[in-house]
Formats: sequence, structure tokens, C-alpha cells
Amino acid sequence: MSLAWRAGITSRAVDDCYISNMLRVVLGLLKGDVVGGALGFAALKLGVGGGAAGILTYALIGGLVGMVCGKPPWRQDTFWTSAIKGLVGVGVGIGLFWLGRKLLGGMHVSLPASLGAPPDRSIAELPIILGPLVGAIWGAIVEADDGGSASTADKNKPPKAA
Repeated sequence: MSLAWRAGITSRAVDDCYISNMLRVVLGLLKGDVVGGALGFAALKLGVGGGAAGILTYALIGGLVGMVCGKPPWRQDTFWTSAIKGLVGVGVGIGLFWLGRKLLGGMHVSLPASLGAPPDRSIAELPIILGPLVGAIWGAIVEADDGGSASTADKNKPPKAA
């Protein structure tokens, strides 16, 4: 037996499950960030800042991220799984928008002015900044929860007694 094995340094299959979970979280962050950034940029160009249009924007971001992250709709067992993730995402998107307005309501940055945003708006009124944050947070949660395959889960189950 090697010294590394006795010291507890291993690279067995048990260690791979943590790497797989972290890759799923990073993938969810990236997917959510891309969806939130694209919809946030479109909302910025349309002049959305807050109010009902802002709520609709973040509901759309949350719903779309909920449907895209995790298992894709065509690999789900039923259509309703993706639909429920999307509906919950609508609520999560609105909730994260509200939370962002409460926590980041008075903060200003000059970076969005180079993207064409008005310089007098706070972070909470700029969907180009808050949209990717909302998408990344919800995307990481959905991907970590729904991203695993059934075959991996079946391998980790103990064998049935005869």
C-alpha cells in the first residue's frame, strides 16, 4: 500500500461526486448568467428600469433560467417538470428582484454608462447588472438540484437484499 493511501489522500469515485456537483453549480452559474445577461441587455435597450416592466423582466429571467438549467426539457420524464421549474422560477425571479432593490437600491456604478445605460440609475434599476445576478443565483440552485442523471443516482444506492 502506498503512503498516499494511508494518509487519506485518494482520488477514488467518492471524490468524483464532489467535482461533479461543483461542475454542475458552475454550469448553472454560467447558463443563468448568459440568460440573465441577454434578457437584461434587451430590457436595458427597451428602457426598462423598474416597476411593472421590471417585474415582468425578472419574472421572464427566472422562468427561462428555471426551464434551461438542470435537465433540458427534452430529457425530462414529463413536460411538467420543466414547466414547474419555470413557474417557480417566475416567483424566484420576482423575489430576487425585490431583494436586489432592497439591498442594492442606493448603489451606483459607472460601468453601465459605457454600455449605454443612463448614469443616474442605481444598480437595482439596471437590468444589465441585476439580470445576470438573478439568473446566476437561480441557475446554480436549479442546476445543483436537477442536474444529476438517474444513472449516477442508481449507482450510489445500496444493492437490494435478496
